[in-house]
Amino acid sequence: MTTPEPDDEGYLALSRSLYWSQETGARPQAGTKQVREQMLEFVANMRTDERMPIPLGEPHLAALSPWKRKVKYLAFRGGRFASRRYDRLLGDAMDLTVALAERLIELETEVATLRGHVAEMRHETDEDPS
Repeated sequence: MTTPEPDDEGYLALSRSLYWSQETGARPQAGTKQVREQMLEFVANMRTDERMPIPLGEPHLAALSPWKRKVKYLAFRGGRFASRRYDRLLGDAMDLTVALAERLIELETEVATLRGHVAEMRHETDEDPS
């Protein structure tokens, strides 16, 4: 059995298709309301982290030995003045995104209502043969 050449276009297209069809990296489908709730949680986390000298659950600061952990904390606190600003900016950006999501929820509701009206009007015109 021969293996396909790596520069074979059909082989590469099939490989890409198989790669992207895998579910391992795919995010679950979420509705607008679920996305809005996740964004609100993110805003709350950013607002909390903004006020803390060391954010909760920071994975890069973990260490088994106490002296390594202390060195990492000191290095982190030395640059915290800059990263705290980005926590605030991320929170502000996400606030705007939440406002857009809320508006999108309103528009989805309005579109559903209008589609219902259009369907009713079409149904009435189908019944009235005059």
